[in-house]
Amino acid sequence: MVFLTSHLPRCLAVLATLASTTLAHPITNRAPAIVRLPTPQNATYAVGSQVFKLVDDSRTDPFNSTVKRAVEITVYYPSSGQNDGTCPGGTSPALYMPTVMAGLADQGLGIPSGTLESILTDTCLGASAVSSDQRNLIVMSPALGISRLVYQTYTTALAAHGYVVVGIDHPYDAELVEYPDGQLVFAVPINGSDPAAVTSRVEIRTKDVQFVLDQVCSNKNLTAGIPVDCGARKVGMFGHAVGGATTADMTIIDQRIAGGINIDGTFYPTQSGPDVSPDTHFLVIAEEGHNAMTDPTYADWFKTPTANSSERFIATVKGAKQATFTDYPVLVDLLGITPSSLPADEAAALGTIDGNRISVIIQISFNAWFDLILQGQTAAADALLKNGFPEVDIVQLA
Repeated sequence: MVFLTSHLPRCLAVLATLASTTLAHPITNRAPAIVRLPTPQNATYAVGSQVFKLVDDSRTDPFNSTVKRAVEITVYYPSSGQNDGTCPGGTSPALYMPTVMAGLADQGLGIPSGTLESILTDTCLGASAVSSDQRNLIVMSPALGISRLVYQTYTTALAAHGYVVVGIDHPYDAELVEYPDGQLVFAVPINGSDPAAVTSRVEIRTKDVQFVLDQVCSNKNLTAGIPVDCGARKVGMFGHAVGGATTADMTIIDQRIAGGINIDGTFYPTQSGPDVSPDTHFLVIAEEGHNAMTDPTYADWFKTPTANSSERFIATVKGAKQATFTDYPVLVDLLGITPSSLPADEAAALGTIDGNRISVIIQISFNAWFDLILQGQTAAADALLKNGFPEVDIVQLA
């Protein structure tokens, strides 16, 4: 499946519903109340974050031949602060979206200026990292046309669990990238029903991810001074939709990737051979009905033999749709929106599972899966896969 840019306005439109149902005059300049994303489940650490623009001087941007390729990343890491929702002196909670991006979204939705900018993450911008030996690294690639920023409940949770996590925006692919220097880059349209076009985007993304890994693995200034383990099969990765296809492709083309998670994405391999490296652990988490019976690429993946006792699973979530696997259901719950107040198509895009519930499922599942991949901790993953959640159906690759 391909998650297209058109889903973003539809999902963000739920915030417009809130504005029109809770404010007497929704199109005003009145500043909304500040809300903050919930603290992650079972958090061990407070989380710091930093944002960087990384320029690949070796590569001309495939969408703009006049510039070098530049990606934007957010790095999330265990911080030395207290895990109580406060930030240490000299730091403050990071905005959920940067100012211009949030303002444009507010205008497009006709909601009060500052609505999206009023949402804070549960991370402290620039907070000092907790003293640490080498830590494992996880990278994330978003869905087609979607910002890295709408997965922060998951990236933050992994950092609170002890990992260094890097969320990547792919410029001209994400609907909008707002760099720290103020530069704005908008998406180049794509025909999501054209496999060749989507595969081309996957190929560009894999080069972006490899470049980011090269930078992060060689420069501790990008990880708040934390050394990260970038040895062979030592890095984890996850992605949504086309980001999931990118994750699968990375297991084959980059030996640093130990395995990962494809969130509801069809596989779009950029070379012949298996979709996923046979010697890596790989999990697919998908919406209800998206499985090996309905997606031929999943069926092909299931036929690929594994190696070195690698684990392969498809976990489908009852009541989930593709937008379920973003922050939007959490924001809907956080802002007090009830499903009955939403237009039918918007409610359908979010799925029927409760936002806080899917957040718990994803956070616990991700922590356990990456503990298996990166630390060899089979107990948590075994417990998850054997007991699981009643909303989740799991099929293991034979």
